[in-house]
Amino acid sequence: MINEPSGPDAAYANAPEVGAEITWIAQRATSRPTGPEADREFRLRRAAALDRIALHETATATPLVATEAITTAVRAAEDLAEYDAEHGSLTFRGAELAGAEDFRAYVREEYRAWHHPQVS
Repeated sequence: MINEPSGPDAAYANAPEVGAEITWIAQRATSRPTGPEADREFRLRRAAALDRIALHETATATPLVATEAITTAVRAAEDLAEYDAEHGSLTFRGAELAGAEDFRAYVREEYRAWHHPQVS
């Protein structure tokens, strides 16, 4: 698994509310700005929002609901990893060897680096 020393709490510290992120994602989905940075930001924020939802559902919902949320979060995380692999910031081999939790940890690590650039 990808090294995740601080976990989700550190990754999502001071992140916008999930509802605000969903609104941002929905707006960008219909009028998506072009360019690799804008496309990556969309994928990253979508994967992070879905990961946060999955974390919440795991803590509060039935296993069936949590499983659906986790599956959706993993798919979004895999999408981000695939995008990063295609654009040179993650190797395809690394993406192929990762498991579901590795993909979600990758999203957290990347979100933390993006949202908190002064913190390494």
